[in-house]
Amino acid sequence: MKHTLTRSLLVSLVALTPLTLQAEPDMERGKALNRQCALCHGFHGQGVLGGKYPRLAGLPEYYLVGMMDKYKKGVLDYQAMTVVGGLRNLSDEDLQSLAAYLSDVDLGAVSPLDIPTPEGADLDNGEDLFQGDCKTCHGRKAEGMKRKESPPLAGQYTEYLARQIAMFKKKERIHANDEEDETFAEYEPQQIKDILAYISTLDDK
Repeated sequence: MKHTLTRSLLVSLVALTPLTLQAEPDMERGKALNRQCALCHGFHGQGVLGGKYPRLAGLPEYYLVGMMDKYKKGVLDYQAMTVVGGLRNLSDEDLQSLAAYLSDVDLGAVSPLDIPTPEGADLDNGEDLFQGDCKTCHGRKAEGMKRKESPPLAGQYTEYLARQIAMFKKKERIHANDEEDETFAEYEPQQIKDILAYISTLDDK
């Protein structure tokens, strides 16, 4: 009986191991995979000024893995990501390695960004609106929150953020993983401009 119980415990532990233990990300593999991403997002993952393609460098691994997994599974569909970037062909380990590499890039050292602040914005109003409506999920300094799977906003291109908000309002993207979310429904264009202008100041050195 003792040996049978021991064998049963060992079998159970072996079966659980793949679910509880994850291999360390392969940073060299992530660097190699980033060559495809760099075609749109820049060699260092710095994105494109004007926000056509967002900054990826320095974003937290949890967010990068989550977003890439959505593209891989077809929850989100953009051929530049799925076909050109080849996300559909990457393993879970590849996604983790790519996310780890991008998250580790220090743009301040290799490609410093200066996100322009939109003209004609009221920064004080933008701060009031952000601290009232946005900080709960994105953090007081727009640094993001892992427990809410929310990304950092500080250091991201204002134009890119504006396009995402427009998509949220049209329900082309789901905000906060809640199909009933109406966060942006009542915002006037000027208010959104004020919020984004304020965010653009949060990573100023």
